[in-house]
Amino acid sequence: MQVAGVDIGGTTTKVGVLGDKFESVSFSTPHSSDLLIGSIAEAITELSYGEQIAGVGVGCPGAVDLNGEVKFMPNLQIKGFNVAKLLSERLKTKVVVTNDANAAALGECERGGFTDAVMLTLGTGVGSGIVIGGKIYEGPLGSAAELGHMIICADGRKCGCGMSGCLEAYASASALIKRTVEAMNLHKNSFMWELCPDINEVDGKVAFEAEKLSDKAAAEIIAEYVKFLGIGIINICNIFRPQAIIIGGGVSNQGENLLARVREFCKKSHYGYRFAPQPQILKARLGSNAGLYGAIAMIKYKVEENLL
Repeated sequence: MQVAGVDIGGTTTKVGVLGDKFESVSFSTPHSSDLLIGSIAEAITELSYGEQIAGVGVGCPGAVDLNGEVKFMPNLQIKGFNVAKLLSERLKTKVVVTNDANAAALGECERGGFTDAVMLTLGTGVGSGIVIGGKIYEGPLGSAAELGHMIICADGRKCGCGMSGCLEAYASASALIKRTVEAMNLHKNSFMWELCPDINEVDGKVAFEAEKLSDKAAAEIIAEYVKFLGIGIINICNIFRPQAIIIGGGVSNQGENLLARVREFCKKSHYGYRFAPQPQILKARLGSNAGLYGAIAMIKYKVEENLL
């Protein structure tokens, strides 16, 4: 039995087929639905050597429903087409589609041996995926798990979604960069200026690096960032009691320099922390391959359980 997985990205699309062995390819993502579907189908056919595929799992960015209908892919400016239907017609097999963050969460759980976990991706925004009982939780319409838009500070910072006080407005890489720029403008003698003389080039690493130089302004930024990320994680722990909180995205590259402090914050603030199961808080392991592995895992369990 062969199953295929697809991870559609804003820049690159990855396709893999798992049978007796695993093979994968990647290509630049076309900015056309017809070209995208055609390229995916062609890649799967080549990797499967023309043999029948038992099913295809797809991780797709943007808004997608349980029927595989893409409402909108913001980075590609593609909308209004059904990935599942079009691929199914091409390959004569069942196709299941989920949001790319969900697929990444499942991939990380498969690799980490977790059946119940939540993944947060700290990048331009705060993406998230929830895995319960080894399966992606998507809600009745496929649009659940927008944890980046839980309100952690009433009437707080404006979020790109239009609301105020969202986790994304405090814990994304974009939020960290914004706070760093604000602090640099207030503290002209900060080491942050030596690390990044051009304020337009500030990234999520500047404050962390300046803190290592005992920069007080940078230390305040990082302490605040840890606090708000920690608040979001505590909310997740109190709702789901997962085995693990998996942190991905660019900010996660700080590793233990970030995660050790988040764990300590949670220990002090977590409701019933001493008496409740303590989740692991750890860095994602699969990097850019998480979505592909998750898409394959998703279709694999659906085939095995005859859910297709």
